[in-house]
Amino acid sequence: MRKLFHSGRIRRLPGGAFADWLVVEDQRVVAVGTGDPPAADESVDLDGAWLLPAFADGHVHLPVTGLEEIGLDFRGERSVDAILNAFSQRADSSGAVLYGGNFEDPLDRPISRLDLDGAVGDRPALLSRVDKHSCIVSTALLDKLEVEGLEGVDRDADGHPTGYLREKACSQAWSWLDANLTDAEQTEAVRAAARKAYSKGVASVHEMFVVEWRGWSALGGFLRAIAEVDLKVVTYCGTDEVSRVKKMGFPRIGGDYFLDGAFGSHTAWLSEPYATRPPLGTPESGISYRNDEDLLEFFMDAHHQGLQVAVHAIGDAAIEQAITTWEAVADKVGVYAVRDRGHRLEHFEFSTDDHIARAANLGLRLSVQPVFDLYWGGDAKLYSQRMGWERAAQMNRFGSMLAAGLLLGSGSDSTVTPMDPFMQLVALREHHVPKERMGDIESLRLVTMGARALAEGPTLAGTVEPAAPADLVLLDRDPATTHGDELLATEVLGTWIDGRRVWPEGEADE
Repeated sequence: MRKLFHSGRIRRLPGGAFADWLVVEDQRVVAVGTGDPPAADESVDLDGAWLLPAFADGHVHLPVTGLEEIGLDFRGERSVDAILNAFSQRADSSGAVLYGGNFEDPLDRPISRLDLDGAVGDRPALLSRVDKHSCIVSTALLDKLEVEGLEGVDRDADGHPTGYLREKACSQAWSWLDANLTDAEQTEAVRAAARKAYSKGVASVHEMFVVEWRGWSALGGFLRAIAEVDLKVVTYCGTDEVSRVKKMGFPRIGGDYFLDGAFGSHTAWLSEPYATRPPLGTPESGISYRNDEDLLEFFMDAHHQGLQVAVHAIGDAAIEQAITTWEAVADKVGVYAVRDRGHRLEHFEFSTDDHIARAANLGLRLSVQPVFDLYWGGDAKLYSQRMGWERAAQMNRFGSMLAAGLLLGSGSDSTVTPMDPFMQLVALREHHVPKERMGDIESLRLVTMGARALAEGPTLAGTVEPAAPADLVLLDRDPATTHGDELLATEVLGTWIDGRRVWPEGEADE
């Protein structure tokens, strides 16, 4: 069946030109043009609105995104009393899992496991920091975890755990959470995350499933859940079990395969110590996850088995380790073999000119999160507080990366920042360092074509050219010429995946 979209403005990518109509057949765009439209079996009147390629998000965590959509989301909340009251009310309801996310410290006063105990009694409870690399747990949950001897267990003056856990210690709490989610709860969380995506015009995402933290059984539940939604989900398994991933049929591995942590949790791995030192229990330069020999063995094994590899590297020391290891692989297999595979680096936040040049030489693809800069960049925000302004000014250098010829794609790291492509566009265009800002069409390509290309390389996906997948979004304004708060207020009037309408829910195709 041929479906005609007409009577609006169509923004074509990659160039940004205009069209008057578009025809979809067999899940793909088959024609686009100006002037009188061709005949079709069905038509969609755009009523003067703007039709574009649907957005993609190159780095998400769907289960926790959904949990926070239907549960306790403390983004922007600074009151400990408000957080504890919310946990207390939730504890009065049924269910084994007491979870809340997205708090940022400093709060109006410190919070510990004893505070959570007062709200939930002897029930396990988990409060996750916004970056998901640290959390606070109740005593009942702490007693279920095996964290003795691990880095990242905050302690009070008497040496007792405060309940504040970072990195591998925090991962124990995430493993507990997944083990206590039923398949029904996991499925509902994924459905809620998919609805969130559709409401923002997002048709495709790259899921960073941290198998090392969450376990293989949780991955199985996740894969069953995504099979029930229309959202296109490219899954990266955060593990170094190469043969297992290969046998499962995945063409890629890693994603959030951690080389370090995150700045907010004082765990991004730096070559020099933090300006504000981490609490007792965490090294002064952050946390390194891997030794060089094991990382090289992983890269070589995955590369030889034909897999694209992605790793999480935020601090300059972690980025240096990743690039140096890929250079060692290139010494053995040839730099062109590495380039052809298009391996990925997630985040790539604190990078030097040398890192950018060497990454370009290796053909590495960079998965960047623009809203990190919008939220935490600048001379008075978190990055400066953690490292000092001189170092913080070198963070998230999107313009420099693009100028070096690197393939960039944009993502949210949802729920670290919201799954919101309009917020990403604002962040790309308003970087706190003017020379790192991007233009209107340039930034639009990053949240459409670029995000998809992180997995598959450059293709027609993310365009509205003939033969492109019919993933479309209808907006009340043109995101290429709208800026700031007006762009953030954009209304998504419709989302189509493979030509099938999925948003608004009341108008979705059967």
